[in-house]
Amino acid sequence: MSKPETFLDVFEPPEGMVGHSAVLVAMTAAEDFLEAAMQRFSGLRPRQRAELGIITTYLLLDGHATAARRTVLPPGRVPGLNELQPKPVGPGSLLHAKLALLAFAASRTSEPLHVRLAVLTANFTYTSARQQLELIWTVDVPLDTSAPKQDRADVSAAGEFVQTLLERRFYREESSVPAKRRRLTARLDALLEAAASVEPANPRPRFIHSLDDPLYDQIRRHLRKGISSKRNFLLCGSGFYEQPLKRTKKPTVLAKLEDLGVCTGNVCRVALVEPEEAGALGTWAAKGMTDGWTVARPVDVLNANRRLHAKFVYVGYLRDGYVSNGWLYLGSGNLTQRGLLTSGAMRKGNIECGVVCDVADRLDGETLERCLFWRGSADDIEHEEWRIGAVGDAPETVELLAASPVLCASVVPGSPRELRFAWREDVRDDVAVSIAFAGRAWEFLPANQPAVPLAVAEEPNVVRVREDAIQQEWTIPVIDAAGRIAWQPPRFDTYADALAALLDFPIRPAEAAGEDDDEPDGGDGDGNGGKGKRREEDAKAYALHSAAELIEHVATLQRSLPASMLDDWLDHLDRMLRSAFPETLIATWREYRIDLFAHLREPELRPPDLTDKQRSRYVHILDRTATAWSLR
Repeated sequence: MSKPETFLDVFEPPEGMVGHSAVLVAMTAAEDFLEAAMQRFSGLRPRQRAELGIITTYLLLDGHATAARRTVLPPGRVPGLNELQPKPVGPGSLLHAKLALLAFAASRTSEPLHVRLAVLTANFTYTSARQQLELIWTVDVPLDTSAPKQDRADVSAAGEFVQTLLERRFYREESSVPAKRRRLTARLDALLEAAASVEPANPRPRFIHSLDDPLYDQIRRHLRKGISSKRNFLLCGSGFYEQPLKRTKKPTVLAKLEDLGVCTGNVCRVALVEPEEAGALGTWAAKGMTDGWTVARPVDVLNANRRLHAKFVYVGYLRDGYVSNGWLYLGSGNLTQRGLLTSGAMRKGNIECGVVCDVADRLDGETLERCLFWRGSADDIEHEEWRIGAVGDAPETVELLAASPVLCASVVPGSPRELRFAWREDVRDDVAVSIAFAGRAWEFLPANQPAVPLAVAEEPNVVRVREDAIQQEWTIPVIDAAGRIAWQPPRFDTYADALAALLDFPIRPAEAAGEDDDEPDGGDGDGNGGKGKRREEDAKAYALHSAAELIEHVATLQRSLPASMLDDWLDHLDRMLRSAFPETLIATWREYRIDLFAHLREPELRPPDLTDKQRSRYVHILDRTATAWSLR
């Protein structure tokens, strides 16, 4: 399952739903792939997501620095996604697990209804999606407890894994703050609560991880409990194999796999390997010391020259060209000592994850080629083709990413307004930090100082943070007074553009328009917003016309909306009225005392079937906007 469109299908919402929240765990990720995944998940273009100001997706990557990675992704680089700052760990410890946990809802502002777990052998990159042979295992679980018990156990176990990983490896807002009060990671908290809510009474998950125990021991226990009769076929694949020692011998993990204890004496054992990245298996196989193993190159049925990166162990019964009664491990752990025989509790251990599940289907040769990349008649690997290559499940460097001393900032209304900082809980009192944001140059910020005053016109959406001692700089998100994160307000120069954007609801999905929209419909086509080019009577007539048009179109739209869309509509209305309309037009309405919002409050024009809470919010939005625009 390594075609790019298949890989991205992991992020596609179920029919009738939208993406609510997601957490992605991997060793590496690339911006271009993450952007494509976000478009699938949200159905929105980057600019639309930036204008929403909602973080839906959280990225947890290994904390080692590389030549290409010196800090976490800054907010806004992939709108709607936030990478968490990693905590310091032992330089030999690697986060190598690969999974996606996603929640879906009926609307953008409603609660999750559905959770999906995807366990992958791939990182979140187009290299994995397009150039490598990968495997993906998914399970979908409605939150109404109608899903099978084992599926619910897997989602719950994966959520618990992510929760523990967060606590041990990543910074969030202070742990003393209750989860419901966190703002930057509010949707992440909701996702993990949803995953925990489906846990069955006696969970027996197929999902495994190596936070505390190596994968191999867990795989062995699963297979011995799940297989009641002997199997005669063992097929293994790995992206990398362990580095050779001075003395050529059978790779340690292959010997361990022979000891799974579920195979007959005449078992057929096959190891798939890229001869250019063979490690210890290459030096062993090149000498013809295969000890009953068949060592073969993987098959790409698309003939796209993709390289094996999938990690798996399949055990089944082979007869007459078919295999049946199968059990499969797939996951992030390579068939190396680090991948299967270490854990996150070790000084030089890996955090991995995977699943061990039964494969009920009877597989023919074509299916084995397509799904597990093996063809029994594949050409032999010649002696001169073997190379040791690199091992891809150890840290590239011992250098760790430095985490920002400040995780995020929040705008706090009042007199005076403040920009309040969420400091890391382990920041030293003597750390020297400077900050800067739009309209304000670098200034010193004493360690753990809670806030700085904001001028009336200052509305930062991100803050630059610099730790002077290490000459390291970060960009952190700002949460505005309305709860929007790294919000980039929609701004339009003309009334026609602003009205078209307001009436663009539900927001068109990404594939419905390009990054640069076509000319908007709506408005009177003049588009100058009363800039003083008309005589006074024309300006007044235009102001009256535009106000009447806005009232008519908004009332028509919102009265046609089903109850399920009303929360999303109120959020959209609030966002657009805060920033979208040009000041020249607002000044014209103000000059002629045209309070269009008084009319939109009337029962015959406002949305029908509002709850008391929604009605209160609707009236508050209109009254606050009228006051902000000085129409009253």
